[in-house]
Amino acid sequence: MTSVIAETIDIITEKSPIPLQNVHVDDLVIGIFFTGVKLSTGHAGVASTPIGDIPEAVCCPTSAARMPQAGNLEDKPVSEILKYSLDPNVLKSAIGVAALNALSQLILEAMDGIDYPMIKDKDGFDLLRIQPNEKVSIIGAFGPYIRRLKMMGNPFFIIEKNPLTLRPDEMKYFKSESEMRSTLENSDVVIITGTAIVNHTIDTILSFLKNGIRAAMIGPTASMIPDAFFKRGVRVMAGVRILDSGSMIKILKQGGSAFHLLKECSEKINLVTI
Repeated sequence: MTSVIAETIDIITEKSPIPLQNVHVDDLVIGIFFTGVKLSTGHAGVASTPIGDIPEAVCCPTSAARMPQAGNLEDKPVSEILKYSLDPNVLKSAIGVAALNALSQLILEAMDGIDYPMIKDKDGFDLLRIQPNEKVSIIGAFGPYIRRLKMMGNPFFIIEKNPLTLRPDEMKYFKSESEMRSTLENSDVVIITGTAIVNHTIDTILSFLKNGIRAAMIGPTASMIPDAFFKRGVRVMAGVRILDSGSMIKILKQGGSAFHLLKECSEKINLVTI
């Protein structure tokens, strides 16, 4: 099967109200927490900056090879930038995914809710309607949801590449990536952080979703049109819409996080399938 991102690129290319060769990158920033792309249409998108997946991050000469076109990406047609989302270089992947999210906002705006009914200002976690005693798996150490699950008392697991991101009292919930398949197959609900899109683990994760599992993609990185994800078992795409692209660029340049994006220049949006 075609990768979920390759299929999403094809869908966006087909549905865009403007030919992609006529849409260009107006501005771009690779921030500490998020990478942002602003398009010539005024639409913008972000994606998680995968600092932890760049082993050369401490070495300037080696890191330079990661972004050979640094300083020359503005004004490039977005049709070229979209291909970055498939690149094994995760830094380029983040740029491509941010561009996918920006174009998705262009499409969602043009369709005005016809193809994609939108639920605003709700958290994707709540839309999963987790019931008592349901087993929940979180892919990625997302602190706010870990805290909520502790309070709810549900059995849950945290599948995380780097266990050092967990607190000592959270290690009892830890599952390694090698345990992912068996863990997901025994879950009722699966919450996937958008980082999995950037680091190219998303297709493997989605292949483990059995029938009946309620799955959600969560976070600003998961802000793209949902067709290909719904086709693979995801029920909720819980992302953001950037309301002020100029503020987004400024915030990311200054090290801003999801908290700052939501406070200053974006709103939560959810695309849901039955």
